[in-house]
Amino acid sequence: MAEKVTKSSRFMGPSAAIDMEKLERETQKLLFLGLLVAVSFHAAIGAYYMFKKTEVKVVKPPTMELVIRRPRMRKAFEFKKKRVQKRIYEKRQITERKPTAQIETKQISTADVMGTVVSYEFETEMETEIQHEVFVPEGLEIEMTATREPEKQISMKEEMISLDDLDTGQFRAMIIQDPSNKQEIKGFIYIATAWGAQLRPPDELKRAVINLVEAVNRYTNINAKVDSHLFLDHRRLFETPFVYITADVAFELTEIEKTNFGNYLRNGGFAVLDNGTPKHEYGQAEASLRQMLRDSLGSDYKPLPIPNEHPLYHCFFDYDDGPPQGSELGLVSTDATGATQGANLATMAKAVHYLEGIWLDERLVAIYSDKGYAFKWKDMSNNEPQLKVGVNMVVFALTQEGSIAQQKMDFFSAVQ
Repeated sequence: MAEKVTKSSRFMGPSAAIDMEKLERETQKLLFLGLLVAVSFHAAIGAYYMFKKTEVKVVKPPTMELVIRRPRMRKAFEFKKKRVQKRIYEKRQITERKPTAQIETKQISTADVMGTVVSYEFETEMETEIQHEVFVPEGLEIEMTATREPEKQISMKEEMISLDDLDTGQFRAMIIQDPSNKQEIKGFIYIATAWGAQLRPPDELKRAVINLVEAVNRYTNINAKVDSHLFLDHRRLFETPFVYITADVAFELTEIEKTNFGNYLRNGGFAVLDNGTPKHEYGQAEASLRQMLRDSLGSDYKPLPIPNEHPLYHCFFDYDDGPPQGSELGLVSTDATGATQGANLATMAKAVHYLEGIWLDERLVAIYSDKGYAFKWKDMSNNEPQLKVGVNMVVFALTQEGSIAQQKMDFFSAVQ
């Protein structure tokens, strides 16, 4: 046995004397202790930076100070009186200037066809009149005459004013028509839809006036524009020569609207009242529109059919057979009481062969239409005859004698 131990010990080194288990137990405590110290150290550093309040330094913006310095006087005060040169009066020879042209105005009264129409020829007479005293040097004889009365009429040719110059928004329409050719007409107009406290055009018919304006621009030389809707109790109503009124439900006018609308028609206004429910006989819209005219005109409300030979049908386009068909024809579903229903008796609306007119002092002031032209005007096709009769309505409102447009043109006309 001793021989075996002695034999095996000869291959053992110095490290064999170390007790590895004991060494592991001793170093394990140091390892855990070092790990604990490292974790605590890092935790302390993290907590420090986490709770440390960092102060952000804001750089103060540069400031500029405005220094207002007192003005410096570079020149000394001068109290010298300057001598004023004596005035010398001299007589100047005044020579008469030869006229280059002569303006003459021809006013043709065609009340039975077109109303009063004014045209111009390019001739001018160099004469004027001054209401104040004028100093005339001795030895000169000057004769002053006038071609127009001041503050009553303005010659567009003498003042070199065109219709485009008058289109500033102050006037709602100005036109000039050649009496020898009814389609030679030019000017401008703002076409408005009249509204009231309860009167409103249907939303589906708001496109009708836009298409009517486009038709006036397409067929005539009148520059037509869509005006904002016009209230019947507004004073601007008296500056508008043509208003369009339509409704599809019952409404009433206020007392102010009745009075204002009646005065508008009596003072040169022209209105087209179009039934928004033309397929319904004795409908609410028809009753309200007729009552509107009755309340505004009183005993002067006497509607009569407009004859086919009336200038309304011939002032621009010719309608020898009267007004074209509108949207009054079609099927209407009604019951025995007349109320509109969806599945009861279907009736055919009757054709309307004329337009009704209201005259004041032999002047056509309003048109009542049961043809529902607005439904045709709002369409984008198959509505040329209806748009052309709408053009006739606009032209007639501008050219008939006594209209608002003619009253304005009388002010801007030259006198022979």
